[in-house]
Amino acid sequence: MSGTPIIEAHEIRKTFGHNEVLKGINFELKAGEVVCIIGPSGSGKSTFLRCLNHLEQPTSGLVRVGDEVMGYALRGSELHAIPERKIAGQRTKVGMVFQKFHLFGHMTVEENIIEAPVRVEGVSKAEAITRSNELLERVGLHDRKDAYPAQLSGGQQQRVAIARALAMRPDVMLFDEPTSALDPELVGEVLAVMQDLAEHSGMSMVVVTHEIGFAREVGSRVVFMDDGCIVEEGTSAQVLSNPQHERTKAFLSRIL
Repeated sequence: MSGTPIIEAHEIRKTFGHNEVLKGINFELKAGEVVCIIGPSGSGKSTFLRCLNHLEQPTSGLVRVGDEVMGYALRGSELHAIPERKIAGQRTKVGMVFQKFHLFGHMTVEENIIEAPVRVEGVSKAEAITRSNELLERVGLHDRKDAYPAQLSGGQQQRVAIARALAMRPDVMLFDEPTSALDPELVGEVLAVMQDLAEHSGMSMVVVTHEIGFAREVGSRVVFMDDGCIVEEGTSAQVLSNPQHERTKAFLSRIL
């Protein structure tokens, strides 16, 4: 992957009280890359992901998405913080899928998907429905567009959540352990949708995951985090088959 990074994170630090969760992370994502972030629980993976789209405001450091700095506007040569409604506009470039599905329980599948395009983007309801139909076809749920979330399995709900994020036509997709809340037999259907998205759409993705098989097969790069730092990163083969750092070796020996 060459060219200007689609996401650049520079010296990201995040502190909660006296606890420094992120300790100066530098990261970049090129267009078309799938970067899988692995590491033990509590290593700062999810917090870092949330900093990329400013759901968590970094204590210090900057995140650039395309030509914009998340949470800020450039006036002359100085950066100035912008209000939340403008940050929400910036976030439309960065779709996010969470561990929990966060679907609106009182809305049908189709209504969940068209809500943001109509209300945030201002597209017509007809266009949003066309977009929804295409996405539901893609995630294999076109026949469930009139169902409510409670009528769906966890795997189906997560596939709807992916379609909902894609409905905003983001430049980048962030996935925060999207299969961790699923029963084991439902994991594969969600990973298959993500793999299709990477391989057939060329979508740029950052995926926090414990699914090492997915990271090995689909990931362009793997980043191993521990204690708020990036300990090791490289191609999937380099990090997963031939790790160089002792901490990475110890982590992988426990889960492989």
